[in-house]
Amino acid sequence: MQKWFYECRTNATSHSSILSSRMENELQTTFEAGTRFRAHELTNNLTQVGISNDTEIVDFSDNTYTRREFQLNRMSCAHATRVTTLSGKSLYDLCSSYYISKYWRGAYMEVISPVTREVDWVVPNEILGTPILPSVIRRPPGRPPMRRKRARYESSTELRRCTRCGRVGYNRTICSNPTVSQAT
Repeated sequence: MQKWFYECRTNATSHSSILSSRMENELQTTFEAGTRFRAHELTNNLTQVGISNDTEIVDFSDNTYTRREFQLNRMSCAHATRVTTLSGKSLYDLCSSYYISKYWRGAYMEVISPVTREVDWVVPNEILGTPILPSVIRRPPGRPPMRRKRARYESSTELRRCTRCGRVGYNRTICSNPTVSQAT
């Protein structure tokens, strides 16, 4: 753990760009993705950006965007980068201050002391006297599932095979092929 922290601190202190390295790469990819969009200025602060039917509206007066990606991530998206470059503003102005290298360095400036042996710990009496009870969560009724539930994006790897004719894609109950007789 200390080795990992030391490596993160070294990376943060040696980094010289405005944003952290990860956010700098993300800003670069959103900039490249934004170059394919067309932008039409509606007012001084409102700009419509997109391709054919996929258009969004970026509002610079209160830094909002119709898809809300920009408000949630506090990092400029492809649409916002396109509008920013056309208006002559800096892309770094749209990024949250939490993504700046100074904040990244500040996160690793504190010292982490190693944990001593449990025998040497000084624990207050009020914590020692507090009983630790089991959780109040009850097991749900019914039989527990035998297999885990797949997520929506996961596909089934098992293929149905008919035991009557041996073909894949259906089972014996809907098989319309004649019974295969085995010659002895």
